[in-house]
Amino acid sequence: MPLQSSRGGGTGIPAAVLALLGGIFHLIGVAGGAVMLAGDDDLGRALLTFLLHVIVAGTLITGGVGLILAKRFGRVFTVAGAVLALLLYLSVLVLGSFGVYFLGLADKTIPVGYTALLCVPAVVTLVLASVRPTARWVTSGWS
Repeated sequence: MPLQSSRGGGTGIPAAVLALLGGIFHLIGVAGGAVMLAGDDDLGRALLTFLLHVIVAGTLITGGVGLILAKRFGRVFTVAGAVLALLLYLSVLVLGSFGVYFLGLADKTIPVGYTALLCVPAVVTLVLASVRPTARWVTSGWS
């Protein structure tokens, strides 16, 4: 019996699950941004929080669903969503070090450990979605 190479479900499915979990996490940020829009004095910061979380959540959820369906767009959206999430987290750290606070950070403190911890699943999602077995997964699918 000839050995078959893996079709990539071992990396594609975990990447999809992580993308969906990241999207759900950012949906919580969308809800927080909506609450800020309803009652915050700083409309610009509230709108920025809301919109950035909507963009990242939408991209990650679309990518996760696409990967589960083994579609090429799923891989593209998952990679894009993970990159957007990483850029968002890094911008929180960099801008916060210069005294510019957004994403609901009003108390002039940067949650460095928390923000760095958020980078871990985003990096893992990015790596899993980028590897060659995931590319095979989206071309061969479930069959």
